[in-house]
Amino acid sequence: MPRKIDPLNKKLYGSVTAMLTVTDVKAAAAFYQKAFGFAKRGIMNGPDGKAVHAELTLRGTTLMLGPEMPQMGSRGAKTIGASPTSLYLLTENVDKAVANAVKLGATPKGALMFWGDRCGTVVDPEGYTWMVATHIAEPTPKEMQQKMKEQMASQQKARAASGS
Repeated sequence: MPRKIDPLNKKLYGSVTAMLTVTDVKAAAAFYQKAFGFAKRGIMNGPDGKAVHAELTLRGTTLMLGPEMPQMGSRGAKTIGASPTSLYLLTENVDKAVANAVKLGATPKGALMFWGDRCGTVVDPEGYTWMVATHIAEPTPKEMQQKMKEQMASQQKARAASGS
């Protein structure tokens, strides 16, 4: 009797899996492993030996990587010049993770915090935005509202001071 196949493939994937289009699958996979601690599940090469698909995992989450294919309308954030989405990554030590990502080629983009997570934002070498965070508090909705007001006022002061 044939083995029953799980149509949702729950053994390997969650409900939603991010799939990023990148200029260099192997380089991107190496960056995500070194910068954010992903483990390599596998990299598949095409007939020409170039990587055509990679799968990385981190604490039960899968991240897929695929190469740009302009003929099929598939271009990465770096080629487009911006990332239309951000990836939110929880980590044990945001400061260490952000510093490591920057050391490996990411660009720091700023930080914000008012909902209980200490955050740092970086743009990876492929142009994708990662908001890296460590959960440090569990504020009430009222406390979050107050912190958000304080942060916005602080940002307005900084903009006024810089003349922008």
